Amino acid sequence: MTEKLLNRMVSEFKTVAAGPPSRSPSLHAILDRTPDSERAHHSSRDGDSFEGKGKSADRNAESWKLKHDVIRAVNELIEDINSCHEQIAEQSVELIHQNEILLTFGRSRTVREFLCAAKEKRRSFHVFVAEGAPKYQGHALAKDLGARGLQTTVITDSAVFAMISRVNMVVVGVHAVMANGGVIGPVGLNMVALAARKHAVPFVVVAGPHKLCPLYPQNPQVLLNEMRCPSELLQDGEFSDCMGVCNGSGNPLLNVVNPAFDYVPPELVSLFITDIGGYNPSFVHRLIADYYSADDLDLQKRTTS
Repeated sequence: MTEKLLNRMVSEFKTVAAGPPSRSPSLHAILDRTPDSERAHHSSRDGDSFEGKGKSADRNAESWKLKHDVIRAVNELIEDINSCHEQIAEQSVELIHQNEILLTFGRSRTVREFLCAAKEKRRSFHVFVAEGAPKYQGHALAKDLGARGLQTTVITDSAVFAMISRVNMVVVGVHAVMANGGVIGPVGLNMVALAARKHAVPFVVVAGPHKLCPLYPQNPQVLLNEMRCPSELLQDGEFSDCMGVCNGSGNPLLNVVNPAFDYVPPELVSLFITDIGGYNPSFVHRLIADYYSADDLDLQKRTTS
């Protein structure tokens, strides 16, 4: 479905690029593009031939058809994304067994549905939820799981290593799955993966097809991390990055590093659970090939070719 959508978009990019160069090729330009009916109307008043009007009408019809196909493909992709959580959750009963202890990190809708589906299949298990500082999204996930009837315990991120020896499996969601099988997740996830490997605990990643990225981590187009606002860790005025330092209220020697993401290499991942089954990290590049073609790695190159 992703490849189908990209092909439609490239067709529209070429159509837009063939017209007046007033706007750069983009999805907004596609959706905002209107038929040339007004130009055709003016041309008829100026005495253009019937053949010219016919060609203009054909171009308008083709443009509207391509636009309709792009919108339909986008809607189908949205439906696939919305349904992938249920398809992944259906596999939970095969991985979660009676009286097990699971650990998760931060907040993930896919993880929540995965665990709740096992509960609905009458699996009895305990979930440790690492809070995921500094945003503490694990608190929200723990409340959701508790409301759905799951036995849940919130632990601090620093307690993961101490508790993981009691855990049977780690189940986490991620922001992106790279082509080499590595994943980009919330900051602190690499610590969890290292602790899991130290104690030989399976580290399972649940991710829909929209999380697949056809690029490798060493690709210069990939931004593995970004820095969040320092005020998430310290109050404004306490550190040198704050503008208050100009007034003497901040400490010029105190800096704040607040990364948003962690990269987990493929050797720390035990299994990927997708909407179509489970796969080893070494198979991810084959899975990505089913969704992306080689040309899709550079849309700009395709539109100018």
